[in-house]
Amino acid sequence: MNEASQQTGSEVWQDLVSTALVGTDRRTPPAAGDFTAPADSPAAALLSSAALMSAWRRAGNAGSAYSAVLVGEQDAEGSGGADGAEGVPSAKSAALDARPLLPTATSARLTALVASRSEALPEYLGAAAKTGCRAPAELLPPLFDYARGSIAVRADLMKLAGPRGTWLAKQNQQWSTFTRFAAAPDPEAWLSDKPHERIGYLNWFRGKDPASARALVEEAWSQPGLSAGGLSAETRAAYVEALGVGLGPEDEPFLESALDDKSRQVRAEAVRLLATLPASRFAGRMTARLHERVEVAAEGTAVVVTLRTEASEATEDEARDGIGEGWVQTEEERRLARMQPSYWLEDLIASTPLAAWEHYGLSAAELLRATAANRWEANACHRGWRSATLRQKDSQWAEAFCAVNAATDMLELLSDEAAERWCLGVVASHRSQYSVHSAPIILSRLGRPWPDAVCQALLDSIPTYLPNATRNDVARFFGMDNLAGRWMPPSYADAVAAKAEEIRAELPLWAEDLDDLAAMLRDRALMLAELDSVSD
Repeated sequence: MNEASQQTGSEVWQDLVSTALVGTDRRTPPAAGDFTAPADSPAAALLSSAALMSAWRRAGNAGSAYSAVLVGEQDAEGSGGADGAEGVPSAKSAALDARPLLPTATSARLTALVASRSEALPEYLGAAAKTGCRAPAELLPPLFDYARGSIAVRADLMKLAGPRGTWLAKQNQQWSTFTRFAAAPDPEAWLSDKPHERIGYLNWFRGKDPASARALVEEAWSQPGLSAGGLSAETRAAYVEALGVGLGPEDEPFLESALDDKSRQVRAEAVRLLATLPASRFAGRMTARLHERVEVAAEGTAVVVTLRTEASEATEDEARDGIGEGWVQTEEERRLARMQPSYWLEDLIASTPLAAWEHYGLSAAELLRATAANRWEANACHRGWRSATLRQKDSQWAEAFCAVNAATDMLELLSDEAAERWCLGVVASHRSQYSVHSAPIILSRLGRPWPDAVCQALLDSIPTYLPNATRNDVARFFGMDNLAGRWMPPSYADAVAAKAEEIRAELPLWAEDLDDLAAMLRDRALMLAELDSVSD
């Protein structure tokens, strides 16, 4: 009886995964027992054994409509449309993909990473997508299952999967939205009866040819029976949202017409996009209303925003431009709105281009001081500015908001330079409790891999920070959930190891944490070097 027969299936699987992660050149593949597969190299044998055991592990799972023919072998003729079992027509085969397969060793590592849900998988997928190779067909289903919970990896995954991945995504409702990330979606997708396929194609086409994509939307909009059984309000809103890619002055006439749509959801999307076109008629109307109705005055160190005249129920023209629609849903709420001028002011601010506030000669940071006055206008302004910043994706206002509260939604809007500057400020003020607890949020917003300046600042701060810190503080400061291990450049492994030696005598526990970080960086370096050789 061999060694593997004495192990449980889980133990054998963990051994296979561990060996694949470090590479067969650094660790002898374990005995796989009943899952041993013949091959011409250790890496190929490991991959085959892992594939067999992966199928065994999933044996109890329910099958799916495409399981009988996974993706179809790519034959020389690329024929498709053959009848399936019992005369049932099978799905049209995937288009041929002429790219070479990933090397066996690389596929084995990718198998292990996805099986273990490794934190290194997103980076490895991104690097693998740049090699010009395609992933083995048997890896696509588990990779697609992983991508269901990670939007960030879908573009790289679809590039690695190629036309076979586009085909496969259409066979499973849970993966169908992945088609919008494909490098070249099927042109027939626009004629599909599935809205998500049409929307995915429109998002892609808009990035290639904005004018032609808008023409498709205008044609769909003019179809007879649109309001009675035609495009749903949700689909129409998604079409308008797609115009945000490559948005320009040429889109204004269509967006103006969308303000007359019967759906509040469609009108809200049109308002959001029109507000980002500073030269649009909509922007002019909203700016004029703001300057006519709103007064800004400095009172000491505070800024007070007030209405020059009492707010009344929105006129027909104001309602068309979104004022009063941000929150009003029912007739009863409309009645209440007349008694709550704060909501009118909030909607006015939320729909007005943020550039209109330059008229008052104050910066975004100075205007945010209006909250210090503790008036209803101040609260309405703060809510309205926040909505406008998120709608218009204004990085300058987002940075001003971060000075008040480093919320995730605002951090996402920062430019890479602003995010780096903000993070360096947090590291410099590491003694404050606020900076410690906000560090993971800010570190997660940085470009990947992290900028050298941030990495060096983190390492330089260790001697002064650690003596008064708890282990939980250290976990937060260096990035919760191994952020540093995933996103610090692998080239910093030696610097991290040197810092561990520097503090080992006085802070042995922290030195061990840095040892673990250095080991993670070295493992990542080996994995990326493996892919570099594939690219060469």
